[in-house]
Amino acid sequence: MNTKLAKFLLVSLLSLLLSPTTVKAEEVVPFSDVQVGNSHYVAIQTLKNDGIINGYEDGTFRPKEEITRAAALKIITLATGKVLDEELTSIILPDEPIFTDIDNNAWYSKYLFIAKSKEIVNGYEDGSFAPNDSIKLTETLKIHMKCLNIEEFPDTSALTFIDVNNEGWYAKYIAYAAVHEILDISAKNEIFPDQKMTRGNFAEIVYRLRESYENGSKFGKATFYGKAVHGNGTASGETFDMYALTAAHKTLPFGTIVQVTNLSNGKIVEVKINDRGPFGAGRVIDLSETAFAELASLGTGIINVEYHPVYGNN
Repeated sequence: MNTKLAKFLLVSLLSLLLSPTTVKAEEVVPFSDVQVGNSHYVAIQTLKNDGIINGYEDGTFRPKEEITRAAALKIITLATGKVLDEELTSIILPDEPIFTDIDNNAWYSKYLFIAKSKEIVNGYEDGSFAPNDSIKLTETLKIHMKCLNIEEFPDTSALTFIDVNNEGWYAKYIAYAAVHEILDISAKNEIFPDQKMTRGNFAEIVYRLRESYENGSKFGKATFYGKAVHGNGTASGETFDMYALTAAHKTLPFGTIVQVTNLSNGKIVEVKINDRGPFGAGRVIDLSETAFAELASLGTGIINVEYHPVYGNN
């Protein structure tokens, strides 16, 4: 082979291998109505690949439809491994109803029976479960954390969301989700705890809770800064370079390398923390202009991301 051609091919291969930008989820359409660019793309694609969600026979997922308590329970127990295949095949349901409003022949009855026997769900005071009612955010968090056997919770008095009762029954679950940066927080510092979950929002919460618990991932909104402060100093003492792959974070040590994923397309970039910020509600990391451009167009302005340290500053 020609020496110059061989050298060119080698350099090209190394450039691909060392590129800071990769894709977490392949850019394929998981369902016909969940395209790349959907805010829940990575969550839905990952859960589908893992056999947690299946969608409908027509190839859709219907992310904007509300999800029922029965469907939500099935997905959570599968995502957390709380219901095993051998349990589903070997279990014999009792003759008496699991709850007063449950038909033991329903498709979800085995999941519900196992969840009740493991004290994951208890139903309502009147003995019902309301399987066809929509599930709320607070209920989703409670069931998922029970499946994960989480028993230690942060102090709820530290909660600052304007729509959360710090003494409510659900406050401890909100506090855990807040500390682990799982929630989607509005610019007004709201989380809408009583919101009825759509299938897309529900998939997002299930994905975030699982990734947080298993891999230490955190979530929130990412913004960028560039030309206006190019050449200025940063909190670390370094000069800000809009062309470098750097970022600002509130607490991570300077020099920490962080992997950031755009949740709407699966694109990934690695950045070095060298500044402090951002400080708006729900915002978790402020990327350099170049780093942001690796994940989305600058015109987007703000994106939902997943992030976690790759390695720290030695």
